[in-house]
Amino acid sequence: MTLTAHRFYIDTTNNAQGGFLHVDRLHLDLRDVRVTYKELSGAVTRLAGNGGPLQVSRAAGSNGQAARVKVAGTVGGTAMNATGTLLAQGTELSLTVPGVEQAGPVWRVGLPEGVGFESARAGADGVEIGLVGHQVTLGSSRFGG
Repeated sequence: MTLTAHRFYIDTTNNAQGGFLHVDRLHLDLRDVRVTYKELSGAVTRLAGNGGPLQVSRAAGSNGQAARVKVAGTVGGTAMNATGTLLAQGTELSLTVPGVEQAGPVWRVGLPEGVGFESARAGADGVEIGLVGHQVTLGSSRFGG
């Protein structure tokens, strides 16, 4: 059995103004989640607050749960061209970009119990995030006295 959801969003853990991140596709057969660079670019631009649009794209060097991404554009009148990391760990996605003073956004994804992110890889049009699940609840018992 699989469940597929399209075009929904998640918010940052601190509900930052404009911090929502659109998820293009969630395919729940414990295989993958994909977040497009277009949607990452929109979230990062909104969170930056001042300056022009920021563009997120693929960078070399993804490893394990860390997808490497390039962030380019203007923040506060200063040009930015940096390589950052989208980390998929547990049930959270976090983005860090060297040289950015404020803490990077963190998005918590409501996953079923026992399911968590296992890997992240920067692909051609977005970040592919692998999931793993280790527990299936088949029923419950209640003992009383």
